Amino acid sequence: MKKIVTYFKDIIVGLVNLILGMSVTIKYFFKKTNTQQYPEEKLPLPDRSRSLIKLIYDQEKEEFNCVACMMCQKACPNNCIKLEGARMPDGKRKMINFKLDFSTCIFCGYCVEACGFDALTFIPEDYENSVYQRGSLLHDEHALKWVRPTVASNPPRELNQSTQVI
Repeated sequence: MKKIVTYFKDIIVGLVNLILGMSVTIKYFFKKTNTQQYPEEKLPLPDRSRSLIKLIYDQEKEEFNCVACMMCQKACPNNCIKLEGARMPDGKRKMINFKLDFSTCIFCGYCVEACGFDALTFIPEDYENSVYQRGSLLHDEHALKWVRPTVASNPPRELNQSTQVI
């Protein structure tokens, strides 16, 4: 008799657990999803995300901002930056070669922080950084060239009577 009571008790406990589990499933079934259809829909990356490192090119001067001070190369913990510079006849230094090996880069940002000439930056708009061949992760200055987008200046808005600052 005790086995029969235990048998039916286990069936009831199992049904209760099944109903509880199905209630959670049904609750999530009717909830709005947050899934993005990745290749078609790309979420914007945060402004401070670390994606690809780029060399800033100044269109007005028609040259890179890099003056070959070698601070980025010294700051890199993995030695993935190879930089060559030369002194020009006018006395200024100029970058000749810049190579960055993304196969060893850990995106720590030390090179961007060490650059005192605003020559390196992270670009948060690049999603796909994977490649099929390791050799294509070695970028030179032409592959790293990035022109800062021009920002249209907003005219100052006029203050009306209700928003005047005193």
